[in-house]
Amino acid sequence: MFKQETINRVIAQAIETGRKYESFPTDDIAMCISSGNSKIGRVMNVSLMPVMTCGNCKECKYLCYDIKACNQYPNTVIDARMRNTVLLRKDRGEYFRRIDAALSRRRKNKYFRWHVAGDIVDVDYFDRMVKLARKHPDFIFWTYTKMYNVVNEWCSWHVDKRGAIPNNLHVMFSEWRGMPMHNPYGFPEFRVVFKSDAVKPTGFYCPGNCDVCKAAGRGCLAGETTYCNEH
Repeated sequence: MFKQETINRVIAQAIETGRKYESFPTDDIAMCISSGNSKIGRVMNVSLMPVMTCGNCKECKYLCYDIKACNQYPNTVIDARMRNTVLLRKDRGEYFRRIDAALSRRRKNKYFRWHVAGDIVDVDYFDRMVKLARKHPDFIFWTYTKMYNVVNEWCSWHVDKRGAIPNNLHVMFSEWRGMPMHNPYGFPEFRVVFKSDAVKPTGFYCPGNCDVCKAAGRGCLAGETTYCNEH
């Protein structure tokens, strides 16, 4: 568990890094879109700065694995997260255009995860996620979110509610101990099992390698709790 002073130090460095990129012309900010990693497999993904862009992280920030990465490798991880975060702030349209262009170039392993770090910022941001999923029906997109209110609000604006979200965009409500979760539209739920938990939930255990699970149609499914161990 991280102390608040560690989180404060990480955020302070992120703010300082952000100031540097705020002075750059938008075209000079190199966006970081990863092609995958050892945990999630061959999956394109984009991240934002944790805590700073997570509107509902009061409890989970003390065990955030990306705060750990930012603390261990500040010159690389914080830099990458803040380039994306500043680009989003300076020109939201350009942020999504670059993701769109990267998706259009992808020829295989057409999987895209939103936010290994960070979270859905607001309703407009989620709406743009939905539009990209509709534009690229050959991709499978997914996100784990604690911004339940944002997704619920978007659904409330549409006659079909959750059904208005295209089938290739999988939204998982990420459960965290001590954080109330309102899920009126029945989104699939993802849970972290803490070391102190005496009983594990029933459902699908997440082994990592998201590309393998998505290709097999396993895990993170409606009506089923998917869980992983604290890490």
